[in-house]
Amino acid sequence: MDLGSSVPYVAAAVILVVTLASGPLAIADRPAEQPTQIGTGSVTISDVRLPETATLRQGQFGEASYYVQVPPATVVFDGIEGRPILTYKLEIAALGYTRESAFFLGPDTGERMQFSLERDELPPEDVRNDSYAGVLRVVERAGEESRVVAERNVTVRVRR
Repeated sequence: MDLGSSVPYVAAAVILVVTLASGPLAIADRPAEQPTQIGTGSVTISDVRLPETATLRQGQFGEASYYVQVPPATVVFDGIEGRPILTYKLEIAALGYTRESAFFLGPDTGERMQFSLERDELPPEDVRNDSYAGVLRVVERAGEESRVVAERNVTVRVRR
């Protein structure tokens, strides 16, 4: 028997066995990794620093509108599991005003994060007082559940 003539058959058999062992049938037996969905999991927070004031500042150069300006909140994390959402919210009940920003957390978030609210505009006819009572909140949202992590009553000063 000539061994040289059987090498192609042996090579073809090895390739066939390796292909079958690592092909679609082998992959189908492995459980698919489920990506962590946004809004699931939990967060453990050691400290939250909320500002004491916010401002309604009248526009410059004759602009009549008022702009809502809120300093950032700082949150220090002890741990993050999954992909929970934190929101930073300002509410001014006397003006019927609410502004909220959502922040998506995950394994790459780090130990500390600053949360900010985008500057927003209010019509001049809505702003009549020199200040308003407001409430700042940081809220954790995971699935259908929400939990207030930090809350502070603030004075919203009007600057003309």
